[in-house]
Amino acid sequence: MDKNFIAAVAAAAIASAAAAGADAATDALARDMDFLSRNAPPQYGEVPADFLTNNCLLAEAARATAPESYPDAIFLDYVLPYSVIREERDDWRSEFRERFAPLVAGSTNAYEAAVTLDRRIWDMIDVHYSTGRDKARQSPRHSMRIHMASCTGISIILIDACRALGIPARLVGCCWTTIPGNHSWVEVWSQGRWRVLASGEKEREDDIWFLDYAEKADASRIDRRIYASRWSQSPEGTLFWRTWDFPRGVSDVPADDVTADYLPGGRAARRRK
Repeated sequence: MDKNFIAAVAAAAIASAAAAGADAATDALARDMDFLSRNAPPQYGEVPADFLTNNCLLAEAARATAPESYPDAIFLDYVLPYSVIREERDDWRSEFRERFAPLVAGSTNAYEAAVTLDRRIWDMIDVHYSTGRDKARQSPRHSMRIHMASCTGISIILIDACRALGIPARLVGCCWTTIPGNHSWVEVWSQGRWRVLASGEKEREDDIWFLDYAEKADASRIDRRIYASRWSQSPEGTLFWRTWDFPRGVSDVPADDVTADYLPGGRAARRRK
C-alpha cells in the first residue's frame, strides 16, 4: 500500500474535520487511517481514498451507537478493519448497517445483538452453507452473488454484519485433531470477554456442537491449534494456520493462539458446563 497516498487522504480528511471544529473526530480519523495503513495486507494494493475514508467514518459512527462500549484496542482490530482474512475487499459497511440495524434495536448487549443477526440475516440475504461454493475464503458480495458459502464465508459475513453495527467480532478456526476436516466460527466481544457464536447455525454458547471437538485441540502442534484473526500483528507475531484452503500452511493473517480457551477448563469450553 502506498503510504504517501494514505497520508494524503488522511491529511485531507483531517483538514476538513478541523475546519468544522471537530477536534475529537479529527484525532480519531487520523488514528484510524494510520492504523489501517500501517497494518494493511500488501495484496490489497492502493485503497481508494473514498473507500478508506468512508470505512473509517462509518466504523466510528457504528461504535457510537453500538450496544456496548469497549476499549480503543478492541475497536481498532475488530471493528475498524474492512476485511477479516484477506478475502476480496468489499464495500459492505453502509449496506449492512442500513439493512441490519433495525434487527438489533433494543438489544441489551453485543452478544445478544450478534445472536439476533445470526438468526435473521441468512434468509434476508439468501446465503446458506454449501460445499458447492466457489471457494472457502469468499467476500460477502461474492457469497451473496452465488447464494452459498463455506463455514468460513458464512463467518466472514456475520463478522462484517457485526462490525457494521459497531460490534467487535473475529474469525476463529482450526483443523480438527480427532476427526478429518476443519471448521471456522465467530467470537464476539461482549461484556468484557470474547464469546463464542456458531455462525449460521443458530446455536448459543451453551449448545454448540463443535466445542467437543475443539476441546481436543493439540497446543503442541502448530497445525492443530485454534486461532483467532486480528488486523494488526499480535505481540507474539502469531499467524493463522490456513484452515480454509489447500495447501495447508501458515498464512499471512495475523492471529492470536486461543487454544487454551477451548481446552477442558478453558473459558470457551466452560460456557457449556
